Amino acid sequence: SRERFWGCPIPIWKCEQCGNIERLFSRKEIINAAKELPDGENFELHRPWIDNVIISCKECNANMVREEFVLDTWHNSGAAPFSSLTDDEYESKIPAPFFTEGIDQTRGWAYTLLVENVIYNNQPISPYKSFLFQGHVLDENGNKMSKSKGNVLEASDLLDKYPADLIRFYFMWKASPIEPLNFSTKELMSRPFQVISTLYHLHLYFKQNSEYDKFDIISSTIQWAKQNNLLTAPDVWILSKLQRMIQKTTQCNDNCKFHESAKAIEDFLINSLSQIYIPITKSELWAEDETKKDRRFTIYAILAETLKIIDILIHPFSPFTSEYLYLSVFGDKKTILLERWPKKDQSLTDEKIEESFDLMKEVVSISAATRMKGKLKRRWPLENALICVGKDQKNVLESLSDLLKTQINVERFEIFETQNQDGLEQFLELKKLGLPVIPKIELERKAIGPKAKENMGKLLQIFSETNPNDIIEKLVEIGSYTFDVESNKILLNREDFVMGFDVESDYQFANRGNLIVILSVKRNQEMMAKGLVKDLARRMQTLRKERGYNPTDILDKASILDLDKESLELIKTRVDEISFLVRVKQVDFEESCKEYKNDDIDGQKIRISVE
Repeated sequence: SRERFWGCPIPIWKCEQCGNIERLFSRKEIINAAKELPDGENFELHRPWIDNVIISCKECNANMVREEFVLDTWHNSGAAPFSSLTDDEYESKIPAPFFTEGIDQTRGWAYTLLVENVIYNNQPISPYKSFLFQGHVLDENGNKMSKSKGNVLEASDLLDKYPADLIRFYFMWKASPIEPLNFSTKELMSRPFQVISTLYHLHLYFKQNSEYDKFDIISSTIQWAKQNNLLTAPDVWILSKLQRMIQKTTQCNDNCKFHESAKAIEDFLINSLSQIYIPITKSELWAEDETKKDRRFTIYAILAETLKIIDILIHPFSPFTSEYLYLSVFGDKKTILLERWPKKDQSLTDEKIEESFDLMKEVVSISAATRMKGKLKRRWPLENALICVGKDQKNVLESLSDLLKTQINVERFEIFETQNQDGLEQFLELKKLGLPVIPKIELERKAIGPKAKENMGKLLQIFSETNPNDIIEKLVEIGSYTFDVESNKILLNREDFVMGFDVESDYQFANRGNLIVILSVKRNQEMMAKGLVKDLARRMQTLRKERGYNPTDILDKASILDLDKESLELIKTRVDEISFLVRVKQVDFEESCKEYKNDDIDGQKIRISVE
């Protein structure tokens, strides 16, 4: 009970004289037991009117007094299924499929609903099938929001500054619903914003290109592409990843793991579709040859299917954005809510190609790390890559050989299978394969301390002057190496050395376990020219975007000024390639445009323009 005036009066009367108790649970029972009804039979069943009713004690005929206070409001809420539904409605709607409330309601609404349902039914029946308890929203440091602390984020201010759908997606993405959520506007504008922004721009990319190409979404479908053998490895891979995302998001939503569902959408949208599939297929969309039309339409069909499914899957999290994009680009129905929830298509699942792409992505990532170590831009073509993979992985990677060569941007590559992940055995194996490796060997200080004792300093000096190959030769031959230190012989075994490898000066490498990528760093004139073309094209593509041109617009010209003589000679024979990449009719090196932008390529100041 609660010591309050407003609320549901407790329908229990007690005799002031003999202590007899009467429980009157309906208006009829109260009327029948009443001695006086000052407000008539239609009196209000709340205070103060109910307390005007005078009940006569059946035992001693004295006046009875109602219990003074009211029921805890949660008892009202707990009785909601009975008080608000007819018997037929109760039978058809209860148990309810899903309830959700804050974590503090475990002992409030959720508890009283359960207990009162058990009492009213006189058997262990729950009024709900599932009840999701949600954690509280805290500040970015995990502290409770308080006006006195000044760390409160007002919802109205937040919604004035940020899109509602972005905030909704952030709530879903950030943490498990049952966990407290540390709300950070900085984090809100990082990955969650990237997801919503990328989704919007991919729809724009698809719409602009497909409309320019007069793509027919009705006749050119994925089934059409399959029947005509138009699907390439990247197409099969992205469709297989799409099926995996459908399955993952559906399972997570069914189990109230909304954060995992949101992250599955994020991973597919950013890491697979935007960062891999779109760059791989972009050049095909720009090939306007009529003989390549079917390939372009295949890519459009895949993008249409993929984006529409993402719209549906993300709709519960970001309803306004997904509805807008769906109606703007597809509009098959009056609202996205009329679409069926996607189901995994097993015929589009290909685990082998997913395995191949996963391995390729890892190799590409290691290749990027190698370039970073060697300060080699990813756009610069290199002559050769030597790739080491684990057992039985060579064929997996070779199935994507053409794509791999493009992704790591080399003229050629070789793949080797290795078994050892570190130490002397790894170096010896790489050396045996003919790879350009050199030994990297250090002393294990803790292990050699008891052996070297006071001769440690001298031992370190002698070790630094010793040819590593001599040490390795002895370790392979007899398993140890002996150092002569001032008439003392210090014998060190394999475990006294830390073994690794480096590469020769014309190479750079990076590795993760037994996955190794070794790149040749020398660049000839041809490769330097290709790299410069890509550098220039990227800057002019950015300029196109800054000036508001659509990707499908073919402009009249691009102009490049102030290149040094050597660079100019490198690219003069490649103007057609620049024209294709920048989507212009011609490229010149004269001051032919009205407005130029100052830019920089590897320290060389240049001016560029498109119009």
